[in-house]
Amino acid sequence: MSSASEVEAVITPEVDWRSQAACSGNVTLFFAKKAERPQARARREAKAMRLCAQCPVQDPCRNHARTHREYGFWAGESEEDRHLLGFTVSAPIGIRARAPRDASGTVAS
Repeated sequence: MSSASEVEAVITPEVDWRSQAACSGNVTLFFAKKAERPQARARREAKAMRLCAQCPVQDPCRNHARTHREYGFWAGESEEDRHLLGFTVSAPIGIRARAPRDASGTVAS
C-alpha cells in the first residue's frame, strides 16, 4: 500500500482521487440501507471509519463531500458530522432521527 505522500504526488487533474481511494468499489459501508436501525448504522459507520482512517485520499474526499452536500459517510464523516461542523446538508439523517418528538410522534419545533 502506498503512503499518503506517494499518492498525493500522483494525483493530478488527469488522475481522479477516487481511483486512489481505499473504499473504491465498496459502497455498502458508506450509505445507509432503507430503514436501517440506529445500532446497525453505528456498526456500519464504525467499519467505514476504520477503512477511511487508512485511506490516502481523505482530504480530497472530505472536501468533495462538504462542497457537494453529500449524503453518506465520506472521509470519516457522516452527513450529521458535516452538518454539526457548519456545512450545509439538506437533511442530516442522524439529527432528524434524534429530534425531540411530541406525543403524536411529530418532530417538535
